Amino acid sequence: MVEVWGSTLSLIGNIITICIDFILFDAFVPRSKSGKTYGLILAAGIVVSTIFSILVGNNLGYAFKIVFEVLVYYVISIILYKSRVDRRLFIVVTIYAVLYSVSYWSDSLCMLILGLSYEEYVWNIPLYSTVYLLRAITILGVSILIRKFHSPIIVGKQTRAWVPLTAVFPAGTLLVIWQVYTHPGQQQTWQICLLILDAVDVAALLLLDHLEQSALNRERLLAADVRAHVQDENIEALSQAYAGQRKMTHDYRAQLSTLSELLETGEVEDAKAYLAEMKARQSERILLINTHNAAIDAVLNQKGYQGRQLGIDLRFRVNDLSALRLPRVDVTVVLGNLIDNALEACQTLKEADRWVSIQILYSHDTLSISIINPSNPVQIQDGEIPTTKAEPLLHGFGLRNVRDILDKYKAEYTISYEDGRFVFLADWPDTDLSKQDKELLHS
Repeated sequence: MVEVWGSTLSLIGNIITICIDFILFDAFVPRSKSGKTYGLILAAGIVVSTIFSILVGNNLGYAFKIVFEVLVYYVISIILYKSRVDRRLFIVVTIYAVLYSVSYWSDSLCMLILGLSYEEYVWNIPLYSTVYLLRAITILGVSILIRKFHSPIIVGKQTRAWVPLTAVFPAGTLLVIWQVYTHPGQQQTWQICLLILDAVDVAALLLLDHLEQSALNRERLLAADVRAHVQDENIEALSQAYAGQRKMTHDYRAQLSTLSELLETGEVEDAKAYLAEMKARQSERILLINTHNAAIDAVLNQKGYQGRQLGIDLRFRVNDLSALRLPRVDVTVVLGNLIDNALEACQTLKEADRWVSIQILYSHDTLSISIINPSNPVQIQDGEIPTTKAEPLLHGFGLRNVRDILDKYKAEYTISYEDGRFVFLADWPDTDLSKQDKELLHS
């Protein structure tokens, strides 16, 4: 009967412990799975861990027990959560160590207060079970509160200066836990060391959270600055286009008046010469690209003239974009960044090799974008090109802005480098998210 109750209590405790682990994980790391999928994978982890505890237990040694339990939690976290390897391992080990310390010190405190030896405490089934369950429920409640008041941080895969440091803490903590298991005669000493390490780990985790958040905020500000710069360029291009159009209209009226006077006075040859001059001047002002969308025309023509000045052959293929409902700011930021990247890549090549193929077609409520340009070899990692410029944190946001915008609209896109050419392809659903954007701004 005692063995049955012990196994039942162990099973309940194991389930609650895994639930606590991943409630705390929710507080620090965003999920990659949700709903039934999340529940099924978590249930599978509970089953595997429980079977191991019942059938294997400590028979294979404490070192194996530690490694297996941490490995189970780590594998589940890989499947269910999005984070870097170092951060995920740090969180798994820290939670494991803190729960282990809480279990030891709560039992020790209970034995001290009641004046019981370890054997008397363990074999007092009602007392031991009550403490065991109360401890599990209390930790569960605290974990829920932590999740409520601590939001998970979405960290990218960027290399951080503090990443090597985060590997030291879990390694040291696991080593001390192993010492606790393998030196029962010095257990209290090692438990004190573990308790100190727990405090250090928690403080370090919170500090690293702060550093990650600060780095992310800085990157968002830099990305916003890049986006604002592109928008300023687009607004300037649009203003110049409208100003040019107004000047052309004014000049055209004056030219018609002069031409009319020449014809009325019978000066036909002078009229022909004047008309030829008008045609020559007009060809210098004519739009390179006309999509019937003023904002997009302004950007594409601005980039077209910029390409001419740089000796780069821009080859456009466009159709009528007048029916496009996508916000003009988002579209122009995407096109501006992509073409800027292509122009920058071409500037490092010989003049004969400088060209950019730009295809922007609207059909069946989808905006299809294709940007192809020759380039020196580049490495593409997770949809990004690591910058080779000095101060990398200050660069590389153009393509990230493009991805952020396209992800917002659930657009499909691919980035590749093949045969000396950089290729960006996207199919962008024509969806107006202005209402959703307003809701996000108010929230």
